[in-house]
Amino acid sequence: MELNKSNYFSLEANRHYMSVSQFKGFLPSYGGCEAQAMAKISGEYVQPSITAFMEGHYVHAWNEGTLPEFKADNPELYSSRGPTSGQLKSNFQHCNKMIEVLEGDPLVMKALSGQKEVIMTVEMFGIPWKVMLDSYQPEAKIFADLKALKEMDGKFWNREAQAYENFLDHYGYIIQMAVYAEVERRVSGRKEEDWLLPHMVVVTKQDPPDHEIIYFDFDDIAAHLRIVGNHIERVKAVKSGTVEPNRCEKCDYCRQTKKITRIKHHKELALY
Repeated sequence: MELNKSNYFSLEANRHYMSVSQFKGFLPSYGGCEAQAMAKISGEYVQPSITAFMEGHYVHAWNEGTLPEFKADNPELYSSRGPTSGQLKSNFQHCNKMIEVLEGDPLVMKALSGQKEVIMTVEMFGIPWKVMLDSYQPEAKIFADLKALKEMDGKFWNREAQAYENFLDHYGYIIQMAVYAEVERRVSGRKEEDWLLPHMVVVTKQDPPDHEIIYFDFDDIAAHLRIVGNHIERVKAVKSGTVEPNRCEKCDYCRQTKKITRIKHHKELALY
């Protein structure tokens, strides 16, 4: 299957290719659920649209240079009633503030320059993968990913590790950067561990917005590729239908399809 921007996120593409978001969707340690992941791939379950996702798409459209088209294609960005009818909704007006912060920082604009939304595919860990690089500068030996987040200082409880973690670990962003680096290396045909240096440009939804540029070194890439390698066989087996997916009984899909099979003792309810 040949990918382009119009079919990159399609069901057909997700069935044929593994992606970082799909991989994390199978792993409980990143908030994933095997049953939900399989329901998404089959088309049985469609995740409801979340405003936060649209805000992220808005900022990404700016980076790609397609913001006017994005606005035209998404009339729900605009208020349809009252004195503000026809105006951008307040949260998307705030996205414009986030964009202004990015545009006003020369180092950010340098990190986000280069080729935009570059699609790459390659066979890795025995299956085809797809990635899309937000900004690609092979001549400078870097690529960059743009993230719009609520904040950078929050901490998240990891039930499996029984410890708090930062947003990079919680959302699996280092795994994302590692996979992107390895896919790009393989597509470009460079030798083992000759990766481009991944960068992440983060802008927050705070008022005023905060922003940062974060980079990841080769040790980060190698360590997180090992994490992918440790889990990929299970993910491949579930996706191929060889083994039954586990249910987490916590996600939207599991709650929606839940059937009680036994009665729990009250001490089984964990606080953390």
